[in-house]
Amino acid sequence: MKSEINPSILIGVFDVRGIGLGSGLNNVESYLAHSGLPGTQSAMNPFQSAFGFTIHDIWGIINEYVDNQWSHRSDTAIDFAEFKNNLLIGCIRHFDGYRIGNVHHVFNPYAILRFVHGLSSIESPSDVAYSGHSYWVQTGSMRVLETIKASSAADLSRYCSYLTSLFLRQSSYQQSVGPLAESIALDSIDDAAVNTIGSQEQPRFPSDIYKDIRKELADICMVRSGDSFSDMQNLGRGPLQAQTIMRLLYQAGYLAPIGKDCVGIPNSEVYEALEQFYKRIAEHHRISTDVLEPIQEEMGICSGNIQRFARSFHSCLINTPNLGEDTLEKTYQTLLSCYLFPITRAGYSIQTEAVTGNGRADILLLPPHSRARAGSTSTSYYVLELKRYCGATTRGNAARMATENRRAVAGTIYAQAMQAQAQIYERYYPTIADKARDCDHLYVIGISFWMNRFCMAITKRRRAEGADGTVGWAECPYEGGIVADRAVSYEQLGDDLENTEDGGLREMIVDGSLVVVTI
Repeated sequence: MKSEINPSILIGVFDVRGIGLGSGLNNVESYLAHSGLPGTQSAMNPFQSAFGFTIHDIWGIINEYVDNQWSHRSDTAIDFAEFKNNLLIGCIRHFDGYRIGNVHHVFNPYAILRFVHGLSSIESPSDVAYSGHSYWVQTGSMRVLETIKASSAADLSRYCSYLTSLFLRQSSYQQSVGPLAESIALDSIDDAAVNTIGSQEQPRFPSDIYKDIRKELADICMVRSGDSFSDMQNLGRGPLQAQTIMRLLYQAGYLAPIGKDCVGIPNSEVYEALEQFYKRIAEHHRISTDVLEPIQEEMGICSGNIQRFARSFHSCLINTPNLGEDTLEKTYQTLLSCYLFPITRAGYSIQTEAVTGNGRADILLLPPHSRARAGSTSTSYYVLELKRYCGATTRGNAARMATENRRAVAGTIYAQAMQAQAQIYERYYPTIADKARDCDHLYVIGISFWMNRFCMAITKRRRAEGADGTVGWAECPYEGGIVADRAVSYEQLGDDLENTEDGGLREMIVDGSLVVVTI
């Protein structure tokens, strides 16, 4: 019998060779999802085009089903071109994200076919539900991975927190940049548009904020050999280390390569499954079930710690490449709103270009209504107006970062940040003050950007209710060791910055506003 066996292919299995489980297989070649991705150790993957549906396949399936099989295809009140456009966009948004080697936009056929089959039960395009599915989980249980060593639970929490925040920021970023954003902007999608969309990779969120964790996970999933995970022999019999669980999640497709040196959650469907997976482990080990809690605490917005927000966003901005003196204000707006996106999981709403008063506010952060004035939890409403540096430009990084130029830039962007604040008061403030009346605090924030640096001017106001029931907003002092009675004019700002290192933050009080600047 053995003499009749030709080479065989096993797919959808864990590679557990070399850990003493006694496999009789020999002469084995193992290909993981990143095999064939340029820049990785495995430069070849003969099977990278053999699996999954492409965007072209999805578009063909959608057209075939809607035109020839959907029971309501004769309803003349339905805009079928728009319906099909939305179905393609929804599939990209919720089921895309896998890649095999150098082939991107790989879709799980089982998920797509089940999703399209489910359209038979709807009567209107508005009834389509893209979220809440567990097609990928249905292809194989995750229960075997839910036993983790107690000493490793903190590592698992750290990994999941990073992966979740990366996924949310990346998903938000892809709504504005890349093939998904382009498809949303199209009035009509045709075969040519599908070719264009399919030829482009989804962009990565540009800031590498947590590079140490990124490198650690990339090493676990894409570099280390299987025999370095000695506890894998406990698979199904005992608790595993967090690193082993990450490796197995990667092999099982719950994590995917999103670059030669980065892994992440592929799509919304898998994100929802991993969220439930983590909650079950967290409940068992009695740790916080909110995987984003440390990220939200670091960002400071939910707690009203604006100094912490300025410092954390500084870490984002300083680690974002390709920001120059000609970077557009829209680019900064996209970067900031995507960076903030994890707070939406705490109930906040992010609005950009919001029609407010006599203009459009660049960014509004609205707290969860269910918590506003409902209990002891303090709620804060934020309005942010952005500017970009409009002073003289320089050639060469050495000239830009010279002491004399940094002093000049400091004065300019400080003035622009104050102008941004003044614009809020002139155009939006009465409307904003009324909308925020059920909140405890109102933050008025002007920001001016210069390359990877910024000046942020913040006024904090406290809700004050008069005897007649009218609500006003009293300016209130900041805490955290800042000397509130120190007034500094912007002419001194550049000289003061000489006392900090390049890329460092300086905080001060200027005319009642907190000014945070990095030059």
